[in-house]
Parts: sequence; C-alpha cells; structure tokens
Amino acid sequence: MKTLIKSVIALSISGALLAPAAQAVTYTIEDLGIVDTVENSYGIEQNNSGQVLLSGQTTYNFPVQFQHFDEDGDDFDEIVRLANNTHDSYYDLFKIDDAAEDALRAGNPDANALSWTILWLRSKGGTLHQKYGDAQVYVYEPNSDAAIELPVFDETFEDGNYTRSTIDVAKGITDAGLVYGHSSAPYQALDPFDDGGSELNTHWVNDFASRGWVRSIDGSVEFDLIPFTELDETTNHYGGLSAVNDIASINGNTVAIGTSSVALNSRAVEDLEEEGDYCDDREDDMPFEACVQIIRPNLYYSNALKWEVDESGTLIAATDLGRGVVNIDEDDKRPFTSDALSINDSGIIVGYSHFWWDEDETTPSSNERVGSFAAIFKDDQIIDFTDRDDYFDSKALDINNDGVFTGYMYKYVNGKARTKFYYANANDAEITPVFPTDFFKGSSSYPHAINNNGMIVGEGEVEDFVDSGSTPRRRHGFLYSINDDAFYNVNQFLSCDDQAKYTIVEARDINDDNNVILGTAWVKAPKLDSKGEPFSIDGQVILDAEQDVLVAVRLTPTGEEFQVNDCSVELGEKTERRGASFGFLSILAGMSLLFRRRRVS
Repeated sequence: MKTLIKSVIALSISGALLAPAAQAVTYTIEDLGIVDTVENSYGIEQNNSGQVLLSGQTTYNFPVQFQHFDEDGDDFDEIVRLANNTHDSYYDLFKIDDAAEDALRAGNPDANALSWTILWLRSKGGTLHQKYGDAQVYVYEPNSDAAIELPVFDETFEDGNYTRSTIDVAKGITDAGLVYGHSSAPYQALDPFDDGGSELNTHWVNDFASRGWVRSIDGSVEFDLIPFTELDETTNHYGGLSAVNDIASINGNTVAIGTSSVALNSRAVEDLEEEGDYCDDREDDMPFEACVQIIRPNLYYSNALKWEVDESGTLIAATDLGRGVVNIDEDDKRPFTSDALSINDSGIIVGYSHFWWDEDETTPSSNERVGSFAAIFKDDQIIDFTDRDDYFDSKALDINNDGVFTGYMYKYVNGKARTKFYYANANDAEITPVFPTDFFKGSSSYPHAINNNGMIVGEGEVEDFVDSGSTPRRRHGFLYSINDDAFYNVNQFLSCDDQAKYTIVEARDINDDNNVILGTAWVKAPKLDSKGEPFSIDGQVILDAEQDVLVAVRLTPTGEEFQVNDCSVELGEKTERRGASFGFLSILAGMSLLFRRRRVS
C-alpha cells in the first residue's frame, strides 16, 4: 500500500494560547464553502444586499463520455499507461490494477481510474477528445444552505449531465442582483467522420470561445452581448468574441463594458476560406467545423467595447472605444488591442490599451515600438499615464464613483519584474499614480477592487525568497486605506483561532456598507476522491485524511478600529506551503479572455 503523505503538516496549537480575551479582533470570518459539487470555490464579488458571486472548480463525478473512446481500446491503453508510469508523482493516485482496468473499459471506473481519465483528457489538444472546462458560476443568497449554480451556456448530454466543457468566468453582481461575465460555448461531439482510416473519428467542437452575458438570479433577465463583428449579419464571423467585465446603470439603461472582436485577421480567414489553404487541404482529414476550431484563436482582433441595453434586454447601441495607437502605418498589420475593465456611475471607464512606446510619436513606422498600458476611456479620449522610464505592462482594474481607480504596473525590482499596485484619480488634469508601500520592496502586489470609501483590497507576496515558476511565493490578501495611507495583511484582522484555521490568499472585493470583505482562503477539509466520496486506499477509507481546499470567505467588521492581531508567537512558524500557492488566476488568465493575446513587438 502506498503511504499517504499529508499535503501539509497539521497545526497543533494550545487553546490556552489562543484566548480571545487578549485579542483585538477587527473582522470575523464566515466560511462560504457551500458548493458541495466542486472541490474549490472562490469569492468573486458581493453586493450591498449580501448576495455573493462565487466561482467553482474541480467538479466531482466529471461526466466522461466513454462511448466516444476508440473502439480498439487505444484510449484506455493510454490511460492505464499514464497511471502506471507516473503514479509516483502523485501522493493520492495509484496504479490501475486488472480489476479496475476492466471496470474502466466498461465505462464504470473507480475514483482512482476516473482521476487518471480526467488527467488524460486535460492533456489532449486538438478536436478528437472530449473537452474539460470545469469552471462554473454560483450565487449565494443570504442565510442559504447552498449556492445556486448558473450554468450560462452549458448543455446536457443525453445522460442528463452538464458537459462541464465550458469555462464560465464570473465578473460581478449588481445591487439589483444582475450577474455578469463571459463564457465559452459547450463542446459537443459531431457525427463520426470518415477520414479514410480504419475507423470513424469523433470531433468535439463549440460555437464560440467567449461570449459576454448578463443574468438575473431568478431568471427574469437573460441576455447576451453580441460581438461587434456579429452586428453585420451578412458576414459569417465564426462566432466572434465578446466579454463583459463590468456594468453600471446610467440614465435608466444598463451599460456594460468589456471587450469584443471588431475585425477579422485576413490571414486566418484565408486559411479557412481560400482554396488550397489550410482547411481546404485538410477537408479529407477533418470536418470544416473542426478546422474552424483550430484556426479560431488567431481569427479575431479585439477592442474595448461599450454596450447599452434597455430594461427589456434589447441592445440599443454598441460603441467601439478604440485603441491608444493612432496614425498606424498602412503596412503595419499587427493585432493591436484594448480592453475596458471597470466603469463608474459617471460613465468613466478604465482598462488598458496598446500605445506607442514613444508618447510623442506622430508618424509611426510599420514596426514602431508599442506597449500595453493602463488606459482611461473618458470624453471620447483614451488617456495614457504610465511612466515608461520605470514601469511597463500596466492595467487599470477598478474605479469608484469618485473617479479614484486602482491597478498595477510592472517594474523591475532587484532585476526581476514585479507587479506593484497603485491608485490615481481619473478626474485630475494630470493623472499621477500613487504607489503605496506593500508587504516589502520585492513583493508583487495586485489589487482587485476599490470601494467608495477609499478602501483597496487585493493580494501580495509575503515571502522574499528567490521564486520560480515551480516554487512561487505565497500570497496573502491585503487591505489598503487611501485616507489613512495604511496597508494591512487581512489575515491579521482575525483572531488567532481563525488565523490557525484559515489562510486568506486574496481579498477580492470590499463593499460600501461597513467595508465587508470577500476573499478566498485555504482551509483544511476531509479529503474526498474524484467522485466526492471519502478518500480510500485499496478500499479502506483513510479516516484522518485531509486536504487543503480553497473556499470563499466573507469578513465582517466587528466595529473595532483597524488593529493588527500578531499571532506569530501563538501559531509558531507557520511554514507549511498550502496548496502550492493560489492558482485560480491562472484559469482566468488562460481564459483571458479566451482571447489569445499575441505579443506585439
């Protein structure tokens, strides 16, 4: 029997050392881990009514469609070979024995074989295998026992299970209960295709990679934001791309902002449509829909966009907000882009765009140097304010109703690129970013939200070792008060008991009503297998098996002044690395927005 290795070392702390009477607790914590169909849940945004938008990942009982596996059993052979060759790399996965292999080939795998099947599916590119998306949207209503799932575009297989092939990116929830974001379409199997081989092949395709949407929790409101290229119904744009990043109510209308495809890449269109080009050459090897699937990531150019929708959900207007690069040389065919990320009630929009690196350039060459920088979209202008001498690759992420916004800029610290969060005022004649002191000089910091009280929340690195892709630094959530110029680790607002149980890795949102914080935390939970059952080895349940999972948490003020509750003595050196650092942002980045951002040199 393989020895079960704990994912982290459990803390053992004397209750006498955690006496709450000696503590000044600024916030209490509420665990919102109420999605029992997924392993991890993440806090996204809350409204002032107490409704919370969540994202879930790692579905239990993923619906593998075994009937589409190779008839000769090659797919099953690959799964068994993967398990037998790599099981030593996973502390909680094992070889697939003969009995388990028979059950797997019959389409009834045990939890271990199901885990290997999922790993195998996720490793497969192309169109010949079922797709794994597995990021869902949930809404928690106050005083509810469970969160409500909003499946958006996902569909069911014949067995009644959702495909779980979509990536649903939840972005926000309004005080009126409108939820918005962007999602991919579900992948479904085409009819078997004869490519002249020994058997027919099944290809998996979907209709679009990203589509912006707005939904109400009760189902009374449901509309999608059509990509700009789709407004011309006379042209086939192969689904287009759109994403909703924020919503405001202005003059009685819903104003949504985000990104949309605005033009087609002529070279990619030639690959799809020209005789003798890529798809034409492969018409005997795959159906045309599968070829579209392959070409689509390079098919679109996208810009920041604004949609205006009336109360019935009818689109009134769609406005291309443009890009910061101007006077583009006619021979310059690079895919410049822009994106609108947040809007306030005055209609000021912030985001990012390509700009010329030389801010004074008026006659750019065909290979003029460009950069992607934070942008303000205001009064039909696109305002750039990044100091190129010290910073690069900047974004403006969120803006409040006073025009104060926050974002990040990259800069080199001790020879390594780090993100540093800032704030500025969009109403100033000259935009001057302020960079508060964060966890330490070489810490990367990233803001997520700013409220109308001048409070910014986000996440930042708390370890100072030389990091790498395989060993990232741990991150903790932070709160910064503009009015007091005070930066806090939100973990230290909690009691020592709560700090022992939870590690808050990001503060995602902060509302205007008493500065209630929504975040995500690591917490220990009983270990479950891929079917959501208690973890077992050789049929024996391991009663004390634990795992670190991510859960959404809500922090509610106690009414005390902000005070740091240093529990280092009580907790000892808390050196365990929970879950190898917070990773949900990698999903959003991978989706991000499912627009493949090609580097413009």
